[in-house]
Amino acid sequence: MNRSLPIYVIRLSFTILIVVIFVAGRVLTTTAILSNSMNLQSTSGLGTQEIELNVKDIIVNKTGQNLATVKIIFAAHNPQAYTVLLNGIHYNIFFNNQTVSSGDIGGESLIDIMNEEPEFPIISNDTVTFKNVQTIHTNEIKNDISNTITTGKACFKVNGTYFYRQAANLTASGGGNEFQLKFPSGCR
Repeated sequence: MNRSLPIYVIRLSFTILIVVIFVAGRVLTTTAILSNSMNLQSTSGLGTQEIELNVKDIIVNKTGQNLATVKIIFAAHNPQAYTVLLNGIHYNIFFNNQTVSSGDIGGESLIDIMNEEPEFPIISNDTVTFKNVQTIHTNEIKNDISNTITTGKACFKVNGTYFYRQAANLTASGGGNEFQLKFPSGCR
């Protein structure tokens, strides 16, 4: 019996070691998968360039005494070597530091991204156009803004956030990037 005790202890120790390695490997793999799908920062290590977002046009039309429509057209360019899925754009349009309009294209919240709400694929080195129209109710201040804007001499500031996901080389990542743009591009 004395001879079998050391063999029993070695077998038990070896079994415990295998179980610990197996469990630790599963925990590390699960943690890596969860952190990759939940992280909104671009941590893929691919050295990726972000989506290039530009305003192509902003059109304001008076439709009535106290009503106007604001149409914004975005161009989203993907400079990467693989397809990027744009989940959504949340934007605000300003003129003379006053809000003209705000809106959303696609899904912009974290829950929308996790539920895989509308995705707009942007193929490598391609540009996709996004349009959105908002109806705004004007008051005296906004009527003055609307009159100035409709003359075509307005300088708009547009800010917001766009949300994206990408998958390349078996690595998935995504994020939300803030943007600040001016339209037309030459305005101060």
